[in-house]
Amino acid sequence: MSADVPPPLEVAPRNGRLRKLLNYGLVLVVLAAIIGLYRLTPTQKDIQDPVPVNGAVGKLLETPRFDLLVKGVQVGKKLRIPKSAPDRESLSDFVVVEAEVTAVHEPIHLGKVAIKASDGTVYLGANRVGLDDVDLTGFQFAPDIPARGVFVVEMPADKLPGAVLQVMEKPFLNDLEPQATIPLGVEKDQVAGLRKDVVIINAADAL
Repeated sequence: MSADVPPPLEVAPRNGRLRKLLNYGLVLVVLAAIIGLYRLTPTQKDIQDPVPVNGAVGKLLETPRFDLLVKGVQVGKKLRIPKSAPDRESLSDFVVVEAEVTAVHEPIHLGKVAIKASDGTVYLGANRVGLDDVDLTGFQFAPDIPARGVFVVEMPADKLPGAVLQVMEKPFLNDLEPQATIPLGVEKDQVAGLRKDVVIINAADAL
């Protein structure tokens, strides 16, 4: 007596389950590929961000638009601006960065100056009456003629450790423009030594 052979109808459900599992697997593979492609594709922000050009204090930094040499940093609660009285006072601190700048190809202004703290907070250049007439942000740089002066940023001095100076030519529409990026190199135990009762600045001038 021969064994009974299962009718084809009993095999069909098993094949159906296999097809469903294969379909689920293919869906997962496609989803994984889409997610991976999304992560690797540059975003609009990535495309439009300025291009950092990294440097260091005391070393000439060359960018396609200007050269920058940062010489040092001073800190004070009061700021003395040439031909402008009284001394400016800050509820936080004035951070004064001494620097030399040279335009490379054509006359330029440096329209965006900031210090980025280690916690990601960005402090823009100080906006005090009379300051833009004497600091480097108000100076027109001629090609191949160095100019010396200062950048002034109002920020808490205790945020200086790990902070980075950022300098650009254009304040707006600066997609892919070079951004000078210089770590100020200030350690926590050095902040007190940078302090002055009054920081006296001189007007920017060509060398």
